[in-house]
Amino acid sequence: MNISLPQKVLAEHLQIVSRAIQQRSPIPVLEGILFSCDKQKLTLTSTNLEMAISTVCRVPHEEGGQVVLPGKITEIVRRLPQESVHLQTRGDGLLTEITGGQSEFELYGLSAADYPVMEPQQSASVPICSFSLAAEELRRALRQTLFATSQDEGKPAFTGVFFSLSGNKLTMAASDTFRLAVTHCVVQNAGGEGTFLVPSKTLQEAARIFTEDAVLQAKVYDNLFTLASENIRFTSRLLDEKYPDIERVIPQKFGGRAVLSASALLQALERASLLAEGTNNVVYLSLGDGLVVIRAASKYGKIQETLPLSLQGEGVEIALNVRFLLDMLRVAEGEECTLEFTSSSLPLIMKDSLYPDYLYLVLPIKK
Repeated sequence: MNISLPQKVLAEHLQIVSRAIQQRSPIPVLEGILFSCDKQKLTLTSTNLEMAISTVCRVPHEEGGQVVLPGKITEIVRRLPQESVHLQTRGDGLLTEITGGQSEFELYGLSAADYPVMEPQQSASVPICSFSLAAEELRRALRQTLFATSQDEGKPAFTGVFFSLSGNKLTMAASDTFRLAVTHCVVQNAGGEGTFLVPSKTLQEAARIFTEDAVLQAKVYDNLFTLASENIRFTSRLLDEKYPDIERVIPQKFGGRAVLSASALLQALERASLLAEGTNNVVYLSLGDGLVVIRAASKYGKIQETLPLSLQGEGVEIALNVRFLLDMLRVAEGEECTLEFTSSSLPLIMKDSLYPDYLYLVLPIKK
C-alpha cells in the first residue's frame, strides 16, 4: 500500500472509526484499524465484535493493499502538520512508514487476513427489512429514548432500544422497567416490516458518527443492523431478547391533564433535586387548580416551590424520582410540557409540545 492524502481528511476518518476499537483485547487485531486500498478509494474499518464502523475516502491512482495498523495511528495523524500524509507499507507489507511534514513514524502492522468482518451470513444475506431516514430524525429519536435504557446487564432486553417498523412508521422505545420513552420517525420503507432490538451502547456511537444532515440507508438482518451514508457504514449486532408489549403499560385514560412551562419546570426540579431524598431521589408534585407545588426534603433541609399551570380534570399528589423527570425535560424542545395522570399509584405521562408523538412514562414511588 502506498497512498497520500490530506492530514485533515485522514484525521477525520480515523476519529470516526476509532470509536469501535476494542481496548486491551485478547485478539491483537481488534486493537487496530484495517486499512484497505483498491487504488481508487481507501476504506478504514474497526470493530469490537459488537459493532463495526467503516469509512471511505477517495485516493485515486495510488498503490493498493491491506494492513491492520495499531489504533495509536489516530493520535499520530492528529498531531501531524496539516499537510499531506504519506503511508507506505514495506517489506512483507506489514511495516508501515507514515510521513507528514518533517515527521516520520514506523508502525508494526498486522495481517489483514486475520481481521474479523461483521457481515450477514451468506445464508441470511437478504435483509428482513430495509428503510431510509434522515440522520437528523435518527439523532432526534435517539436523544428522546437512549437515556431511558437500563445499565443493568442483568436485564439484557432493557439495555437496548426496541425498534418496530410498520409501513413508513418507525417506532422506537426504551425502558429500564421504571420508566418508558416512546417516539416515532417517518421513514421510507424499502421493503419488509418487523421488530428488532439494538444495544444502546452501539446506538450511542451511531448518534455520534452520523453528524451530517444525510439520508441514511438502514437494513436489518437476522442478527445485524446496518446504517450507511455516502461515506460511513455502521454495523451493530442485535440483542436476541424478547421485549415486552409496550402498549400494555401505557394508560389509555387519565383523570387529569396539566400543561405548564417546560423550562420553568426543569429549573424548579433542578433546584428540588439538590435536597431530594435517598437513592430514589424523591420529589413530590401536588398538581391542583392553577398551581403545582414541588416539594423535596432530606437530612440537609427541605424545599418548596410553586409554578402556574393549566389543569383539566382532577388534581393529584404524586411522588416521583426527580432524576427521571429531569432526564426527559433536558431533551424536551417545546415551550410547554404536558403531564397526564390518574392517581398517586398509577404512571405519570409527560409529553413535549413540539413532538406530540413523543411519550414518556414514569412509575410513581410508593409512599
